[in-house]
Amino acid sequence: MPIPTIHQLVGFLQTGKQNAITAREIAEHFNISDGAVEVPIRDAFRDAIENGELIGSTNQGFFLIANEAEHLEYIRSLESRRDEIGNRIDHLTNNWNNRRH
Repeated sequence: MPIPTIHQLVGFLQTGKQNAITAREIAEHFNISDGAVEVPIRDAFRDAIENGELIGSTNQGFFLIANEAEHLEYIRSLESRRDEIGNRIDHLTNNWNNRRH
C-alpha cells in the first residue's frame, strides 16, 4: 500500500507528545511494508506541516501538537538540530580547507 494521505495520517495521530506514534506503528496501521518506511513517512509529515498541520516528533514518534508549550519545545528542538548541522558544515568545510595534500 502507498503512503497514506495527509488526511489519513493526521486522522491516525494522537494529540500530545505523550501519545507519540512511531513510524513502525504507522506502517503497521496502514499496511505499509515495514522495510525503510521512516523516510517516506517523515516526508509525508513534512508535507502535512507545509499544508498547515501542527505535527511534532520526538524519538518516540509523531504527534499532534497539543499546546503552546509543546509547540515551543518542538521549535527549540528543530533549532538545536539546525545549529548542530551548521556546526558540522563548518567543521567539514574547515577540514576540507585544511586537509593535507
